[in-house]
Amino acid sequence: MTTNQRGLMIFAGLLIFAVVVCGWLPFSLLPSMNAAAGIPVIQVPGETLIYDWLGPDFNLINTMVALVIADVVVLLIAFLAYRASRGWTKQVPGRFQAAIELIVGGIYGLCRNIGGPVGKTIFPLIATIFLFLLVANWMSIIPGVESVGLFHCAYPNTNGYQGTRINEGLFQLRNNQPLNSGYGVTLEEHVACVENTGIGELHGKVLKEAVKAGLVEMHDGHADMPVPANPGDPALLDEVITEGDTTIPKYRFHLTPFVRPAATDLNLTVGLALISFTIIQVFGFRAQGLGYLQKFFPIRSLGNLSKKPMGAIDMIVGPLELVSEFSKIISLSFRLFGNIFAGAILLAVMLFLVGSGIPVVFYALELIVGLAQALVFAVLTLVFISQAMQGHHGDDEHGDHAEAH
Repeated sequence: MTTNQRGLMIFAGLLIFAVVVCGWLPFSLLPSMNAAAGIPVIQVPGETLIYDWLGPDFNLINTMVALVIADVVVLLIAFLAYRASRGWTKQVPGRFQAAIELIVGGIYGLCRNIGGPVGKTIFPLIATIFLFLLVANWMSIIPGVESVGLFHCAYPNTNGYQGTRINEGLFQLRNNQPLNSGYGVTLEEHVACVENTGIGELHGKVLKEAVKAGLVEMHDGHADMPVPANPGDPALLDEVITEGDTTIPKYRFHLTPFVRPAATDLNLTVGLALISFTIIQVFGFRAQGLGYLQKFFPIRSLGNLSKKPMGAIDMIVGPLELVSEFSKIISLSFRLFGNIFAGAILLAVMLFLVGSGIPVVFYALELIVGLAQALVFAVLTLVFISQAMQGHHGDDEHGDHAEAH
């Protein structure tokens, strides 16, 4: 067999594979199984799973679930590493201990090289940020994340799909049309769905709008609605209505994931940025005392104008430094949030457009992005701490010191 013949066979095999995986599977097989990928409902804030979970207005959000899982995983890795290394006394490491030592050693070396004398002090914070974000970011590629969740009637002004009951308490969205964007839901249709199917409840803003519109009445702080005799009755889920030449499901449903990557919630990224910002200021004051404020409020430069008139420029630079310092909160939080949220949307959209095959490439890309963003956040925090510990206009300080003697 010649090289051209061998290459032609490989090309033909790849072409057949692409046709099957990216053509027949998502546009023929999955629709025939009522499992065609639907367009995602994109929502920036985390979705609520349980209203008034730990008291009034304290709801359980799916990004909170991801946050707890990431915390537990990091703590579990630390515990297993400590146990496998016998308290870090084992001289010949196993594979797991060697892998952990490789990661931790790399972070420690980075802290020592950038942080200098305080690198050892900064190391626990930087390592914790990196490992936590790495686990939290990579959670998006785990099967079931953002695809398994709470089945309920689609909310007003969103699109929903027909539902099917697999067994008692277990439901699945039904979609037999590829590239189907779903069917819009009004407030009246949402209330009717909850009232007749018993799948989901009226909560929050939707409940207030339903009461205001006169669709439901309140009793003891709850919606006064009848309880269906058979919640999730398959006969109800199969009902359709005809609008012109189009047949659409009478009741439309949606899925709120149990777990959504924590960094897709701006609350987490801002919280981490505030922690980093606070630590940066602590190390700045720790290293320079009140002199740390000189780069924001250049009092020393004003007092030395007779010798160095150019120090007046610091009156312009100082406020800019102050704005730049607070902008670190925005920079750290929105960079992380934007990249992880965009990655989640990209995965959802590609699954909707193709269904299988090509999205695997983007899953691999998400691994790289998740690692990069965890490393960027940790390294930037380390660099900002190192910068905060450096003196501002050290030549002025030495000059003043020499003059005093």
